[in-house]
Amino acid sequence: MTQPYAPPQPPYGPPPTGQPYGQMPVGQAPYGQPPVAPAPEKKPLWKKTWFRVVAALFLLTVIGSAINGGDKAETTGADAAVDAPAAGADVVAPAEEAAPEEPSMPGIGQAAADGDFSFVVSGVDCSLTEIGSQYMSTQAQGQFCVVDVAVTNIGNESGTFFGDNATLLNAEGQEFSADTEAAIYLDDSDSLLEEINPGNTLNSKVVFDVPAGTTPAAIELHDSAFSGGVTVALQ
Repeated sequence: MTQPYAPPQPPYGPPPTGQPYGQMPVGQAPYGQPPVAPAPEKKPLWKKTWFRVVAALFLLTVIGSAINGGDKAETTGADAAVDAPAAGADVVAPAEEAAPEEPSMPGIGQAAADGDFSFVVSGVDCSLTEIGSQYMSTQAQGQFCVVDVAVTNIGNESGTFFGDNATLLNAEGQEFSADTEAAIYLDDSDSLLEEINPGNTLNSKVVFDVPAGTTPAAIELHDSAFSGGVTVALQ
């Protein structure tokens, strides 16, 4: 009886049905490498530490501003209440500041300096209508006023006193110039370009021709024609 044909079998049995020799199974890490860890799960933003710190600081700032604002408003209200005058109370106006007193004018017997000269007026005589001798004299248009003044040089150099630089004033503010011609006829006038050395004193008489009845109030004396001058009261 004839047997059906059967194919020849391999000498070592049928080949395995798995992976080829040397190939790693699917899903496993290659030989010699550690397995890859899965990616960490991301936390929500509100769970992160730095976010919580920033949020806490922001809340503290808001709360502090609210508290300070309330205190300031209360303080302002309290200040307004204190500053506001009570109803019906008399409001007192601030006292006006007194005007500074003007320095007093030097008078007869007091020293008054201008430049390098110091002046001391000792008196004034307005009783004369004629000055001179029986041979040579001059008549006043009104009356003569003769002012006695001692002039001291307080500078470091010699200076010249000229009585014509002086001015006489009355109570109405009128000014009268010195009478040089009358001073020439007056004995011991010593008011015509008199040289005075430092430390020396000259006793001079300055003559003025003024209207009859004039009462002199002050005399303005100068160390030169260009100086500021100093005023001495005669009353």
